[in-house]
Amino acid sequence: MLIIHIKKQGVKHPGVSIQNPIKHFWIGLFSGLCLISQPMESMAADSIQANGNSQQSLASNTKFQNTQWGQVARRHRIDPYILYAVALMESRKNGEQNRVMPWPWAINNAGNSFIPNSQQEAEVLLNQMLDQGKRNIDVGIMQVNLRWHGHRVAKPEQLLIPSINIEIGASVLSEAIQSAPDNLAHGIGRYYSWQNEPAAIQYGQKVIALANQIRAIL
Repeated sequence: MLIIHIKKQGVKHPGVSIQNPIKHFWIGLFSGLCLISQPMESMAADSIQANGNSQQSLASNTKFQNTQWGQVARRHRIDPYILYAVALMESRKNGEQNRVMPWPWAINNAGNSFIPNSQQEAEVLLNQMLDQGKRNIDVGIMQVNLRWHGHRVAKPEQLLIPSINIEIGASVLSEAIQSAPDNLAHGIGRYYSWQNEPAAIQYGQKVIALANQIRAIL
């Protein structure tokens, strides 16, 4: 699974701040495969188009084309950069040397975020929460909500399998985008909130801006 490590300056969560330029960009294949570092020039945040009404690219003719992100995005007819940016917004983990990445075993319950170091640790934590009667749990790299989308898997811990989580997250994101065909930011934002339109639009704008930063260098 392709993991992009972004060396960040001043990125905050929730609501990823991208006011400062990204300085370095890493492409990594998760699970111990090789990492490739790629330096880049600074980009001014005000050069990014944070609003848009159509997706700029699908998986073809991008560096994502032959990755899991590209393959899943193509199946669901969404922009792979948007898909990856949502993952980064949702499950962001701070790594060494000031890098950030989406994390396949992230868990959030009622606003409390946890970043287990392994799938096994994440499963233990998830089962503890379930034993306590908790169901409003966001799970995995796309932070799929167990209460609303748990029916899409046979067992809750399957949401900690990155390939399954990305597939479900992409399906939910595609449905959200299609629900607002004339406003891409609003559609993307419905992945975050259906009820709060201003919050959804703000979230969608941040995702688009982040996706465009990644697009500019990959």
